[in-house]
Amino acid sequence: MATEVATDDALPLPLALWRLARPAGMPLVLALPFTGYVYGHWEWGLDAENPSDIGWLLLGWFLLSAGTLWLNATLDRDDGEVLMGPRTPVPRGLTGWAAAALGASVLVTVPAGLVPTVIVATCVALAVAYSAPATAWKAHPVLGPVVNVLGYGVLSPLAGWWVADVPPTRRAVATAVLLACWVAATYYGAQGFQAEEDRHRGYRTLVAVHGERVTIGVARALYATSMAGLLGLAALGWYPRALWLGLPLVVALDRHLAGWAAHPERGAAAARGMLRRATLLALTLIALAVAQHLWDIFHGAPPAGLGTAWTPQGRG
Repeated sequence: MATEVATDDALPLPLALWRLARPAGMPLVLALPFTGYVYGHWEWGLDAENPSDIGWLLLGWFLLSAGTLWLNATLDRDDGEVLMGPRTPVPRGLTGWAAAALGASVLVTVPAGLVPTVIVATCVALAVAYSAPATAWKAHPVLGPVVNVLGYGVLSPLAGWWVADVPPTRRAVATAVLLACWVAATYYGAQGFQAEEDRHRGYRTLVAVHGERVTIGVARALYATSMAGLLGLAALGWYPRALWLGLPLVVALDRHLAGWAAHPERGAAAARGMLRRATLLALTLIALAVAQHLWDIFHGAPPAGLGTAWTPQGRG
């Protein structure tokens, strides 16, 4: 286990814990299980189901994320730029705080049901394997991406979907695949400026082995795959065709990534620009789906996922 040494510039413990929990990125993390929950309702055109359960799940995910990031901080001990928030010295005892938060994340999820609790416990195990010095899957070229895509891209939305308590559909499976591609793109984009730091740590991440241009190119390809699938299925009527109004933002994100790949020295600032554009795109697509939903209700048509050309009941 890594030794945690307090430095001369150490912050008060509560402030250090708050900064290392990366509060600027927490809404993105919580959005993943909440997206699964909301999407389950959209798919079947339902009113809110089990609202207290999603509250417990989101609290569990907050603690899960904080504990994961605290444990990760004990492994990385960042010296360079950090994507979300300022570089913060690692306080003494951070591993214990991480363990407490990860354990609490499982306990507070219990009221949401057995399956969500098992999902959170699985994510805890992945977090430990990812960041514990004895395993350090984060440094592995395959296990690192697998943990991120499985934890954030699959298990997080699945937990929310389960709380919504709706049956799966072909469209839901397609949506899960597209969301996993989106999460993988964000994962690679987030490491697109960390080549030298990862090499210094001895990591074998994609950016450490193959450099910034290749890593940013992979992120760009995965975002393109996700958006091509979404808009293609929207054209077929699986999703609202109004989503095509978001195409200019898709192009803007792609152009940003192309420019960053051509000039990787833009570093963390370009990675933050990627996250801003990706977040704006996601919010716009959600707003367009909501607008289509309200339009359908106003005009007496079936709501949400029941109003598309393809529906869970098989119409179209």
